[in-house]
Amino acid sequence: MEYFSPEKNINIYYEISGNNKGPKLVFIHGLFLNSDSWREQLPAFQQDFNILRFDLLGHGRSTKPKHRFTIRNYVDHLFALLNHLNWTEDLFLVGHSLGGMISLVFGLENPSQVKKMVVADSFCFISHEAVTDVLSRIKFNSLLKFARGISVRGLIPYDEEIAKFVTKLVTDHMTKEDCLRATTASAGFNICKNLNSLNVPLLVLVGKKDIITPVWASEMIHEWLPQSKLVVIPNAGHLVIFDHSKEFNNIVRSFLLK
Repeated sequence: MEYFSPEKNINIYYEISGNNKGPKLVFIHGLFLNSDSWREQLPAFQQDFNILRFDLLGHGRSTKPKHRFTIRNYVDHLFALLNHLNWTEDLFLVGHSLGGMISLVFGLENPSQVKKMVVADSFCFISHEAVTDVLSRIKFNSLLKFARGISVRGLIPYDEEIAKFVTKLVTDHMTKEDCLRATTASAGFNICKNLNSLNVPLLVLVGKKDIITPVWASEMIHEWLPQSKLVVIPNAGHLVIFDHSKEFNNIVRSFLLK
């Protein structure tokens, strides 16, 4: 358990585990969750990879600002953390949902540092309507009901034990105000037209039954990057790292180690 301060009054929680002689693998979690969301991936990757997990600004154990922040802050903090750790080359990035968006920006800006990337259940742009929809669900529900709704909408099939775990990832660390600020961080995000300049091997992965970041969103990323590989996992939802973790792990490991 470590903290890194990329700027004044900001502390980013991170943890390194696995094989310290293995290739460097960075897991980047999704909106409202935190680095604990990779619990199903650690056993599958830690023998072969040196793994970095961290909590994004405004999430988990990291600082929760009282002012607005954006994806620019997420990317800058990732860059600073990696420099602090001297993780500056031959990186594998695996991002889920919001983490996938961050991975895409980082790869565009720092291609020489990235060996391969995996972007799962993600977007290359966020519409105003999507942001408004999430903000409404936060505002008009209790924190518990909103947090539980992440699993209700994201797990296929629904699993009560996983749902309780995911809910606690949110309710143990965030308030409704924190959730609102985290949501607005993605407002105006649109990098689709920039993707054709991304020169990093990329696996785009999505659950076929994902209703949060539907298959068409991953297909759009793939269309902008025809050299990328697109894999659709049948019967999986948005929380594919939980509901189809074995398939996810096998596909990702095969891509990274190929």
